[in-house]
Amino acid sequence: RVYNYDPLTQLKNVRANCYGKYIALRGTVVRVSNIKPLCTKLAFVCATCGDVQSVPLPDGKYTLPTKCLVPECRGRSFTADRSSPLTTTVDWQSVKVQELMSDDQREAGRIPRTIECELVQDLVDSCVPGDMVTITGIVKVSSTEEGEMHHLR
Repeated sequence: RVYNYDPLTQLKNVRANCYGKYIALRGTVVRVSNIKPLCTKLAFVCATCGDVQSVPLPDGKYTLPTKCLVPECRGRSFTADRSSPLTTTVDWQSVKVQELMSDDQREAGRIPRTIECELVQDLVDSCVPGDMVTITGIVKVSSTEEGEMHHLR
């Protein structure tokens, strides 16, 4: 956990050039999602020889193994095994944070900007709507129906 990280980035300055960078921002929590399990490693069983391998899932994205790790086996067909001890999950929650706006920053009629932030493990359930928070994390971009969206994780 990083505290007192400088400088604070204003939400209006979180743009594509921040992608992959570690930033800190302050805001008010306006929404929290339900807590869900995020699969970080998934075990796969080879359909040919039954060997089990564990595949890391970056950002929980589902990726199949390309080949069996047993040298004699040429297996390329796998079944996911969610109950395997090699499958690991962490608690995950999404929160929406809205920028703080002082009187001199208020642009007439402008809707305050928001950003989605992903909380994992012990940070899950650490805030509720209305809390003022400082969040530090790495900016990532995810595609949505509305186009590109910035996320902090």
